[in-house]
Amino acid sequence: MKYIYKYLVCFILILGCSDDNNLLEDIALRGGFVQFVEVPELSINILEINAAVISAKLVDPNNNATRYSLSIAHNGGTPVNDFVVLTSFPANLEIAMNDVITALGITAADVKSNSKFTLVATTVTPTGTYSGLTPNFVNGVNTGGDTANRLKSTTVRDAVEFDITFFTPPGKTIKGTSFEEVAVGTISAKYIRNGGANIGGDLINGANPPFVDFTSTGNEIGFNSEFVPVSGISSSSLGFTSERIGVTTALEDVDPFPNGTQAFHMEDADGAIKITFDAVNVPAGQEDSGVSFQYFLRSTSWESKDGIKAYANIVRDSGSEVVEIVNRLGSDANEVEGVWNTANSGFLKGVRSYELVIEIQSGHDTEDIYIDNVIVFEPDL
Repeated sequence: MKYIYKYLVCFILILGCSDDNNLLEDIALRGGFVQFVEVPELSINILEINAAVISAKLVDPNNNATRYSLSIAHNGGTPVNDFVVLTSFPANLEIAMNDVITALGITAADVKSNSKFTLVATTVTPTGTYSGLTPNFVNGVNTGGDTANRLKSTTVRDAVEFDITFFTPPGKTIKGTSFEEVAVGTISAKYIRNGGANIGGDLINGANPPFVDFTSTGNEIGFNSEFVPVSGISSSSLGFTSERIGVTTALEDVDPFPNGTQAFHMEDADGAIKITFDAVNVPAGQEDSGVSFQYFLRSTSWESKDGIKAYANIVRDSGSEVVEIVNRLGSDANEVEGVWNTANSGFLKGVRSYELVIEIQSGHDTEDIYIDNVIVFEPDL
């Protein structure tokens, strides 16, 4: 143990021998460092962004900061400098999200649940200026930033570089369907079309399942299906006369359905099956709402016109518009095959009603697509 003390004393003496390279003085006296007394909550409910304010108390533990300023950037974009400037400590830090949005030149609608605001400090002391910008290391080599004057350290509660992130609260169903109320038949049953195979038009339920239409009984959303020709989707023929299309319990080449034991299924339509769901009204006074559903694409080789598209016809107080929910055709379909995926509008403001439209397209009998768990939702607060 005495040898450890011996070398420690020598190390301290060495540090103290050079006025030009005194590491202890660099850290304790010349460094600029500012920290939170208590780190504030930096994750914000996306629905409360307009009213959100981050409040914290800052201190200067080295007692030498003459100026502290924060730059702010949105998702790695060009930073806005001197967003916050403080010249004495302790200090109260107030960051209102409305001020951030204004400074960045964006709108609240531009901020999503995966957005991030990055704040980086610059601290001025009598002996230098210290940047909180993180150095960029590639294979151990610093390719950006300057570790010599960087004020970031392992000290807890640092206020030199931090992020503001966002989260979406869970949704509560206003109305939905998992196709559970629709009658089903044998898993091998096929939907039979009358008329020309390549002629588009409404699909009508036959006497027996599988069914492609459903009139709501009040619990689940109703829906209507039609066939839409898609030029070039099949090399052999356009359209179908008899295929396994409609509500099913079959679990071939698909993971278990996410909600219940039934789902809407389509294979080899040699065109598109367009499913239009009943319009769902949003409760009066509810300003935040959205629509979502889940889909499964069988693992196969999806060609350029095969896959899924969906949009919602929405009505706001200001008028009607169309919001795209998902567009996965060809190579984009290949990226998400083999698992259940969620297509989600996220929370939208001021919508009074949603009419969801899903188009599923395929031109081969291995291109199976399943739809389940259609939901119009509001915040679960």
